[in-house]
Amino acid sequence: MTKITGNNTVSVNDKQYIFEVLAGSARSYLWDQMQIWEDMFLDAIAQERDIIGLDQGPAEMMERYYSLSQTDRRRLELDEDRLLAVLLYNLIAFMVMMRVSKDEIRRKVRRMLGRCHIGLSMSQQVNELIDNIANLNGNDIDLRPATSRLLQKQSFTVHWGTDSSGDMLF
Repeated sequence: MTKITGNNTVSVNDKQYIFEVLAGSARSYLWDQMQIWEDMFLDAIAQERDIIGLDQGPAEMMERYYSLSQTDRRRLELDEDRLLAVLLYNLIAFMVMMRVSKDEIRRKVRRMLGRCHIGLSMSQQVNELIDNIANLNGNDIDLRPATSRLLQKQSFTVHWGTDSSGDMLF
């Protein structure tokens, strides 16, 4: 049994990845526009920050940041760096899938990496990927899970008094 899609005949047993259809013979020039990739990156950042609760206004964020202890500040900075690095890493993977010029990928990603001010520990993953980009094609790059997918919901019980024998508060 075969299925015909456009000019292609595909066997039902054959795997066909969605990026192969998107980047097929009628590949759009949209993918070569570097501004669209930057816009996608910024939109993804906004969405992730909204999901994980970092979507406050700048004044509120700075007020919250300065009220944190030094350890909590460092943790918050690392969380933000991790979010940016994962999204940039995945953006590179999508760009490679869509057969964007490797030189353009390097140029754009290095520019965005500089603008993001990602710390050294997190930017190392992105830099290693950029250094090896010449050897990567199609879906060779495994996507990293977004920060919002790794959230672990926690619940706590609060009791009146100094131990757990007091009334539970909600």
